Amino acid sequence: MEVLKRLFEQHYRFQPEQVHPLQGQLGGSGRAIVRLAGQGISAIGILYSVREENIAFLEFSKHFRRHGLPVPEIYKEDLDEGAYLEEDLGDSTLYEFLVQNRSEGAVALPALEAYRRVVAVLPRFQVEVGRNLNYKVCYPRASFDRQSIAWDLNYFKYYFLRLAGISFNEQALEHDFGRLTKFLLSADRDYFLYRDFQSRNIMLRDGQPFFSRLPGRPKGSSAIRHRIAAL
Repeated sequence: MEVLKRLFEQHYRFQPEQVHPLQGQLGGSGRAIVRLAGQGISAIGILYSVREENIAFLEFSKHFRRHGLPVPEIYKEDLDEGAYLEEDLGDSTLYEFLVQNRSEGAVALPALEAYRRVVAVLPRFQVEVGRNLNYKVCYPRASFDRQSIAWDLNYFKYYFLRLAGISFNEQALEHDFGRLTKFLLSADRDYFLYRDFQSRNIMLRDGQPFFSRLPGRPKGSSAIRHRIAAL
């Protein structure tokens, strides 16, 4: 964590008084996420060892920020150490807001309005500011091609169906995967694909959405990653 403390001090000109782990090695991301705070100011520090993905995240975040999209500001970075410091967007995710505004299957109006605001921003990422994006830094592939689709479909099979104990016909599922892949590859793919556009990666601050986990992902077909939100 010393590198994050150093980046904090370089940016704010004083040392952090508190360092609180927020996520640790959660899920498959492998990122260590901490909140550094002092003198009433806080920032989020990230440690992640995959240099190529860090480069994609940082470049895309700065590009979207320059175009006025609601993403966290990048304060400092040290690619050699796999570390960067970014704006603290608080603790309220869209997912948590949904849970608080849902009862017996019914979604309250404030949650629906929040979703409308979130979805309204998506075309700006995918079309408007995606036109002059540097796709050369995409990770792990520059295009949402057949291989990328296969990775996502298999992720759905092994990390949802199998883990949830849902019975399925393997051959029938593979047949459906093939049909879906063929359909997706026939679509126009000349725009930015915002993958992992889901409620746990979207923060709400003063009721407005901020997109906290921008993926360094490729141009692609019209498919968005398998979960858009936990509705």
